[in-house]
Amino acid sequence: MNIICCHGVIGPDEDWKAYDMTFGWKNWLQFVVELEHDVIMQTPKFPHAHALLMKYDEWEKIMDKQDINKDTVLIGHSAGGGFVLKYLSTHPEIKVRQVILVAPWIDTENFQPFGFYKGLKLNNNIVSQTEFGIDLMISDDDMPHIKSSFEKTTSALPKIRVHKFSGRGHFTDSELPEIMPIIKF
Repeated sequence: MNIICCHGVIGPDEDWKAYDMTFGWKNWLQFVVELEHDVIMQTPKFPHAHALLMKYDEWEKIMDKQDINKDTVLIGHSAGGGFVLKYLSTHPEIKVRQVILVAPWIDTENFQPFGFYKGLKLNNNIVSQTEFGIDLMISDDDMPHIKSSFEKTTSALPKIRVHKFSGRGHFTDSELPEIMPIIKF
């Protein structure tokens, strides 16, 4: 088994110079899964990690180089979650162990100027590409554009498992212990 964790992006009001794509719980998760479960976790660095600059074809090239197979768990946070959904929808031949979406963003408001999510086909074929299904983590106090992405995603994919949390915001803390019982080791 291996894990590939796809980071999100910064928004237009955030400081580009201060942004670290590995911020928050991703380093913590990598340490825990490698130490406690002997599972390798890859955290590819995607270019142009800004909501206004991200380009799907650039991210896809990076993802194509990853070791993705039937034993892979794909985890995507925010824009990375939306990317995982689009990547699987454009690559129906890919089969994975599980997908975990942490506060996914799919740009329901058509904000992103390069059409990063254009062509995203949310349907249950994505769920059938997984052995253990898709899990989605959402907090009641996340941003409105994340909540609208949640509504569209869960409406289009009724077979996914939803894990609702209170007071977790956009899941940017240094640890995310709630994810551990969700991962199908």
